Amino acid sequence: MDIYIIILALIIGILYILYYFERTRRVESEKSNKKLQDIINQLDSQAKIIIKTDLALNKVQEELDRKITGLYTLHELGKKVNSTFNIENLFGLINQPFVFKLGFSKLLVMLKDESSGMLATKSSIGYSDAEIKTIETELNKRKFVTSLFKKSKPMLVNRDTENIDQEYSLLDILNTESFITAPIVARDEPVGFILMGNTSLYGKVIEGDAELLSILASQIGTAIENTKLYTELFGSHKELERRVAERTQELEQLNEELKRLNKMKTDFISAVSHELRTPLTSIKGYASILMTGKLGNVLPAQKERLEKIDKHSNSLVHLINNLLDIARIESGKVQMEMRDISIKEMLDSVIDIITPQVKEKSISLKINSKIKFDKIKADPNQIERALLNLLSNAIKFTPEKNTVTIDIEEKNDYVQFSIEDTGIGIPPQDIQKVFQEFFRADNALDQKIKGSGLGLSLVKKIIEAHKGKIWFSSELDKGTKFTFTLPKY
Repeated sequence: MDIYIIILALIIGILYILYYFERTRRVESEKSNKKLQDIINQLDSQAKIIIKTDLALNKVQEELDRKITGLYTLHELGKKVNSTFNIENLFGLINQPFVFKLGFSKLLVMLKDESSGMLATKSSIGYSDAEIKTIETELNKRKFVTSLFKKSKPMLVNRDTENIDQEYSLLDILNTESFITAPIVARDEPVGFILMGNTSLYGKVIEGDAELLSILASQIGTAIENTKLYTELFGSHKELERRVAERTQELEQLNEELKRLNKMKTDFISAVSHELRTPLTSIKGYASILMTGKLGNVLPAQKERLEKIDKHSNSLVHLINNLLDIARIESGKVQMEMRDISIKEMLDSVIDIITPQVKEKSISLKINSKIKFDKIKADPNQIERALLNLLSNAIKFTPEKNTVTIDIEEKNDYVQFSIEDTGIGIPPQDIQKVFQEFFRADNALDQKIKGSGLGLSLVKKIIEAHKGKIWFSSELDKGTKFTFTLPKY
């Protein structure tokens, strides 16, 4: 009996041990299952976060790719826009492939008419002509222009977002599920707007699109402004060309008229001078015969008056000769007899003629020659005549016991002559008239000294006929310096 009890006790003990171990195993198993479930839950949460992050990153990447594509597309457009100055060509560049690259299916570019203030479509993608006409009518009728122009930044509208009633109306008018607009500004004034949109619910507009459209609107505004400036500049240039052409034609006509009048003047002077020489020669001849007494005794008072007739006749002959020479040179009838002459001999000849005037006024005549050769090709008679005129003037207008200086020097292929006096000088208001025929300065000394006012004009004609140049500098009460050049060969 005890054995059975012991065996039963052993069995119960074993069963209890087994139960204990089983219970312990179950507790441990439940703990393990719970821990595993916690791990699974954590992994599930992390997986969701990873998936969500991946989706967000993909979305960001898509937006970034879209933005890069848009910026590149705008860059390419910008290069083309900068090379065109025609508004129609400008809008022709914004075509369907360009709009698709930016991720849109519809486009409108509308500008305000300067005279009427109404919106007019300049470019469109995804709209028929009938739709365009309806849109223009609706936008102008409902006065959307002001609201579209007043937007300081792009306006984004999606069908499923909360918007004002007006924007809902625009969605219906524009036949889109979403759109974005940006004002076009030129010269700081809104001139229109650009709109891009989609008809798909999945083609929502985002802030990145706003930046791209702002850039595009700015490009268009700048291009419009440049086009207007170019048009204005081109118009001004054409107007200037027209005026220049008209003025040139007028000047040509005036020049022809001046040539005709100048020829008439030359012919008149030549004819009159020839007509004057015949009676003047007779007057001078009869006066000379009378002074000889061949026609009867001449009283002293008569002789004095006959001498005055002879003297004034000589002055008239000199005047007529100058007039004839000027007329001949202008008409080309006088040919310069060019030959090699000695500068020294020419100067000595002129000084011999002028010496009595120099001595009469006790004037000091200085000659400074810096040339290494003594030959020059010129007409000796005409050049002597020019030098004589210039020296005579210098002596006439130089006070007694003062100085007249002659300078001669080489200047490349030219020989330069200068005659400088220490006289009264030329008033500034008369400087432009010095070489005019019959001009005489308006000063007391000039009025006392007799002359025709043809000397300097004749000198200028002679120098220019030698292909030389003549000019002068003068200072009141200090003197005048006349300078002319003659080619060496």
